[in-house]
Amino acid sequence: MKNFKAILTPKGERWFRSGHPWIFEDDVLSLNDAENGEIAALYNPGNVFLGWGFYSRHSRISFRFITSNPEIPDQTYWLETLQKALERRKKFLDFNQACRIVFSEADGIPGLIADWYAGHLVVQTLIPGIDRILNELYNLFYELLKPYSILIRNDFEARSLERLPRENRALYGQVPEKVRIEEGPIQYEVDLWSGQKTGAYLDQKENRLHLVSYSQSQGRVLDCFCYTGGFALHLAGKSDEIIAVDDSASALELGRRNAELNGFDNIHFLKKNIFDYLKEADEQGLKFDLVILDPPPFARKKSDVASALRGYQELNRRALRCLNPGGILSTYSCSHNITESLFLEILSHSAPKAGGKILLLEKRMQAGDHPVVLTFPESLYLKGLIIQKA
Repeated sequence: MKNFKAILTPKGERWFRSGHPWIFEDDVLSLNDAENGEIAALYNPGNVFLGWGFYSRHSRISFRFITSNPEIPDQTYWLETLQKALERRKKFLDFNQACRIVFSEADGIPGLIADWYAGHLVVQTLIPGIDRILNELYNLFYELLKPYSILIRNDFEARSLERLPRENRALYGQVPEKVRIEEGPIQYEVDLWSGQKTGAYLDQKENRLHLVSYSQSQGRVLDCFCYTGGFALHLAGKSDEIIAVDDSASALELGRRNAELNGFDNIHFLKKNIFDYLKEADEQGLKFDLVILDPPPFARKKSDVASALRGYQELNRRALRCLNPGGILSTYSCSHNITESLFLEILSHSAPKAGGKILLLEKRMQAGDHPVVLTFPESLYLKGLIIQKA
């Protein structure tokens, strides 16, 4: 194996030593002829070894840091790293449930996402370096987990930024179209081949379970961006009526089947643009005891932040206006470019326009199987606030 070597600029070294795992192209002083996706040794300008990283030729992020161990990462390293990731999730990983078992940089394997769905494994590879070692990882996953099937879900836009092909394919076994999983007392079906992310929003699992404590036996709930009904299903048993709104017909149809699966007939699924629905609900004076806002990312890039702020403010202002006094708003942002402090500022600006005082009861974040690296702000992408209208 050829030893590829990159020398960082002084600025690049300072950034590296801050603990951030990304090295940008402007911070690379020199690089011998590394091939796209190769593992390269990283050095400072004084030729002192810093660590190893995956090289991406077509990305602004030239290197994604792997490890500072002097030995180049090999199959033994990947095995030990995967074992640590699984050990970290002992309390989350149950055969019939769903769990993220590898979360990219947070688990020491940058560019790899792996999710478990009741015996079936769904894998996403975000960078060329992971594509190069995919067969090694497949063997290790099979050895450690013995899954029924392994599906590669590489149909997302970020692959195009790396000039990688977008595809879905079965890597092992017979991958079913739908898989039934358990989440607390709720069962629901997940579309592995074409569902959002790897099939479901696993990062909201703990928030869905937790929000039940805020529901009322005779309460009226509005679940916006409901997808296949995750929040609504958990709240249905403790609420009088739930309006679940999304603009995806296929997601709503699966949501209806999930409601039937759990024996709920008080969830009314509605296909409509959320902004339009909230505007109409506000103008008609509709009131709810609990409102959930779980929109897709509005700010994928820093240049999107200004328009995202307007969108979040509009959503939250309308939602607050639709709350009964004492009602609860559970609101989220999954845009890593929207920081928690900025999200709080959005809510503070929305409150006066909603015509009342609001109280912050709790801050929430992504589930524990999506661990956060404190020196890597991008890994803390899901921010949640539980607000009460006084």
